Amino acid sequence: MTMKAMAAGITHRGAVRENNEDCLAIGYWVSQESMASARAFEHALDLPFVCVVADGMGGHNDGEQASLLVARSLARRLPAFGHDHIVKSVRAVNAELYSHVADNPSLAGMGSTAVGLAIHDASLAIFNVGDSRAYRVENGGLRQLSVDDAMVQNWKHGSGQERSSVLLQCFGGRATFTDIEPHLHVEPCAPGATYLLCCDGLYETLAEERIAAMIGADLQASAEALLRAALEAKARDNVTIALVRISA
Repeated sequence: MTMKAMAAGITHRGAVRENNEDCLAIGYWVSQESMASARAFEHALDLPFVCVVADGMGGHNDGEQASLLVARSLARRLPAFGHDHIVKSVRAVNAELYSHVADNPSLAGMGSTAVGLAIHDASLAIFNVGDSRAYRVENGGLRQLSVDDAMVQNWKHGSGQERSSVLLQCFGGRATFTDIEPHLHVEPCAPGATYLLCCDGLYETLAEERIAAMIGADLQASAEALLRAALEAKARDNVTIALVRISA
């Protein structure tokens, strides 16, 4: 029997920001508009599946363009190549962003983080560049699978430790072309396994324990509950959430 990926995603400008510089891609669906409700997906895994959360930098239109280019390009490239080519594909999208800036000098300095999940041939890969995160839900909590490209790694809300916003690497964002080395985690698809992809707007607003407690059987309702909690906590940044569960 073919396994399925059940997914739900939502993105929002947050409680303070005037615009949304995040971008969410699930399959070939892409959104940057603030959403009132999560969108649900069901994807048979006899075909590749990809989900990407990108968090743009550069202010207003620049950040929006950067995250859109990164999310859309990754979503288009990854299903065609499989896990062996993820690192090459991610680096190619970075080069594509620099090329876009070279053709549009007014966009100099714009950049984006990204975290993604790709499923191919019953194998699941998590990749990231920057500080957007991927977690696996397990034992009533969250296990971080991504690696923060930040001065303070694995920062946790409520830890009392100051969070640094300085990124050690990202897509674009530099004055001259700078190559990147994405972090990659690969594991088998396991029925029942549940994953959360999110930007820093979620995990800097809510503690991981609270996030895990709000992820239940209904992924769409869970994504909406997480966004609602972040907005009630006055999220200072954009908030983007993607939940993916493997189903037999």
